[in-house]
Amino acid sequence: MEKLKQEVADCMNRLYRQGLTTTSGGNISLRISGERILLTPSATDKGNMSADEIAEIGLDGTNHTPHLKPSIETSMHTEIYKRHPHVQAIIHAHPPMASTFVAARKPINTRLIAEAYAIVGEPQYAPYELMGSVALAGSVAGCMNKDTLCVLMENHGVLCIGDTLLQAFDRIEVLENIAKINLEIGKIGGGVELTAEQLREIAQMMGRDG
Repeated sequence: MEKLKQEVADCMNRLYRQGLTTTSGGNISLRISGERILLTPSATDKGNMSADEIAEIGLDGTNHTPHLKPSIETSMHTEIYKRHPHVQAIIHAHPPMASTFVAARKPINTRLIAEAYAIVGEPQYAPYELMGSVALAGSVAGCMNKDTLCVLMENHGVLCIGDTLLQAFDRIEVLENIAKINLEIGKIGGGVELTAEQLREIAQMMGRDG
């Protein structure tokens, strides 16, 4: 268990070093059984996190590490794991470029770069709800389908899922990069999207519906 907690802590530290979250923002979780997850807590330095700061939470919301304050977004993580059994890891953060799009309530076009479409797919949009609320948990978990890899949370931030922490991290990093490309490409007159057939080939290669 200590090794898994350290992996979660290391992932959060890396997220901070990459400029994908702030000292107090974002949260990361990892499924460790059918009924429990590891989750970064509230009121901790997200750039200097250690294994002993990672909380153990039941999917029913029970805090099995009562000396740690549960994340404000505990219900969002547990609701996703309950509704989507295939999800094994979740990263929620507020990367600046991707957050620019959610603040503008505009889509991030992942069809411009093959890597982005392969790694991120078509991000879903979750309607705005108050952060930390049960309504937000329902909004995010409810907008996801079996092919959803990333969620853009209106006026809030983004969330990426994965089979592993590394996969979820890769997705949030690639999402931020394609958001930068979206912003930059407008300066040179716009881009050319991959064709429908090219997109279908990529999706099928990645095991998604084409």
